[in-house]
Amino acid sequence: MKRFVGYEYITAQAAARRSQNVLGAMACLAGGAQLHTRANLEAIGGQIDTSSLAEDTFTTFKTQLAGNRVVFDGNATVWAEEPDNIDGLWKQRLRWGRGNVQVSFRYKHMWFRPSPDHGLGSYSSGLFWFCLFLLPIFKIVASASFVALFFIDFPLSWAAFKMLWITNAIGYIFITSFTLMIDPETARNTWREAVTFPGLISLAIIHYTLFPRFFKWALLEVLELVHIPASGPVLRSIILFIYFWLAASMLAAWAAKVVESRRRLRWLSPPLVYISGYGPLLCAIMFSSYIKEARGAEMTWDKTEKTEKTGKVAMP
Repeated sequence: MKRFVGYEYITAQAAARRSQNVLGAMACLAGGAQLHTRANLEAIGGQIDTSSLAEDTFTTFKTQLAGNRVVFDGNATVWAEEPDNIDGLWKQRLRWGRGNVQVSFRYKHMWFRPSPDHGLGSYSSGLFWFCLFLLPIFKIVASASFVALFFIDFPLSWAAFKMLWITNAIGYIFITSFTLMIDPETARNTWREAVTFPGLISLAIIHYTLFPRFFKWALLEVLELVHIPASGPVLRSIILFIYFWLAASMLAAWAAKVVESRRRLRWLSPPLVYISGYGPLLCAIMFSSYIKEARGAEMTWDKTEKTEKTGKVAMP
């Protein structure tokens, strides 16, 4: 798990924050890696906002709304303890996710309303924020749309599916390659997690979009090996499963958390993460944060369990 977190931190911090520097609107600088001037702390109220579960995001937003710049420095580093199991990760990221829900509603008046004083209200900044914040919803809607089109207009559903996954393949190759080049040291230890970040099943779908002939040949060989005829109904069932997988991957990732707490089934948890993907696991946690906030759950601060295992994070 810690290697997935290590790779994610290169992506979320070193790569994503660089792009936000270019946009001129920073979504969040990690709380353990923020450096403030005294003047800025006084400008944002003289204290850290503790009324939410994302105090670092609120501080980042308030700094920019006060007319000051937030800049990411990719050359500095900080060492931080991170969870090394799903349960610890789930508690940490659930708090972060709920904090992002609170930020989204607290600043609802600002989104997509450009201001000359800051870049947070720009269209590019809003798209950046909501494409990540609403990713679980997008996955569910996409799956539901493909399944519905499967029965209504199969050729249209297949054309749309290929277009979507070709886009995914291009994004996957670019993001993975760029991220690994940013931090070669971490890349040497996490390249397997980088490659399998979307999950083995999603990775197979990406391979299909890039090498359809080879994938079809391999699929037919596997079906023959397990003595399953490559008939029309079988192939259409596989396609229907692939359509459903965008949403189902989050369920599979959630199952990895469930079995981790079962002593006899704990060994299934790591394979499930690799099959479903670390990305879908984060989406499952984000979706859970929607539910927690909608129910008005008590705000609790579940600290990261201390394991004396550290990870390097780029520091602003």
